[in-house]
Amino acid sequence: MIVPPVLRARWLYYSILCVLCWGIWVLGSKLGSNEIPANSMQFLFAFGFIPVAILVVTLKRAKFEKSVKGIFYSLGNGVLAGIGGLALFAAYRTEGNTSVITAATALYPLITVILAMLVLRERLNWLQVIGLGFAAAAIIIFSL
Repeated sequence: MIVPPVLRARWLYYSILCVLCWGIWVLGSKLGSNEIPANSMQFLFAFGFIPVAILVVTLKRAKFEKSVKGIFYSLGNGVLAGIGGLALFAAYRTEGNTSVITAATALYPLITVILAMLVLRERLNWLQVIGLGFAAAAIIIFSL
């Protein structure tokens, strides 16, 4: 039996793991946000990274990077993720529908695509543009 190349790609399995973890993370975020305020949720959420970081450093024998630019991007990503997480926890704490909030915040890839086109000069083919249109329409319809 011939296995399509995409099924042999490591990125696919990492992506599936990511989706599973984030899907469960959303449920935990909603449950936790029902019990404690968003700022407490964000503070405690940050401690969840510590065991993962220790595991990565231990198993991969990670070296500490020297690229100032890379360190800047990494720290900037952490700040943006923290602010975004705080906003998400605050949204979950409202009386809003968890599935609608999650779907609405899932529009972030549209921002990524736009920025990739502007900053990285990446191009989309017509099928990808149609896919983005359907994704945006689906989110809008879902939130109605």
